[in-house]
Amino acid sequence: MRDISRRAVLVLAVGAAASACSGPDPRDGVDEGPLRTETEPLEKTFVLLGPLSDAHWLGYDRVKNNEGRSVPGPSDIRLVGFARLADGKAAELTSVTERGFGPVPLGELPERLAAFAPEDAQWQHSDAFDDEMTGGTYSGRFLLSAATGTVCFDALNVP
Repeated sequence: MRDISRRAVLVLAVGAAASACSGPDPRDGVDEGPLRTETEPLEKTFVLLGPLSDAHWLGYDRVKNNEGRSVPGPSDIRLVGFARLADGKAAELTSVTERGFGPVPLGELPERLAAFAPEDAQWQHSDAFDDEMTGGTYSGRFLLSAATGTVCFDALNVP
C-alpha cells in the first residue's frame, strides 16, 4: 500500500511541475494582456540572443483574475513569444556542439501567438542552452530556428 501512495504522490508532483511549465489553461480566464511588439525588454532579459526584431510576445501574471483558485507568486509571471534574431545568430547559437541542440516540435503556446509562428521553422532545442539563458535564476525554454532566424521563448519568473 505504501508503494502505491508513493507512486500517487510522485505522479501528482510530476503533473504539477509539468503544468507549471506548460503555461495556463485558456479556460482558466487568465488575462494575457496586450500583444507586445517592442524588443528592448526582451533584449535586456535575453542578452545572449543579441539584437532582436519582429517580436510578438505576451508578458502576464498567470494567476491574475483566476477567482482565487491559487495564490500568486513571483513564478507566475510568464514571458512567451517569438522574435527574429540578427542574421546568422540562430545558426551560430545552434552550431555549438556542447549545447546538444536537437529537433523538437513547437508545442502549445497561447492562441494569440499562433499566427506569428513561422512556417517550416525546423525548431531546435537544448537543455544546456536553456540553462545558459536562465543562469539558473528562472525557468525558461528557448527554441531556435536557423531556417527562419527565429527564437520562440517561454519563461517564468524572469528577473
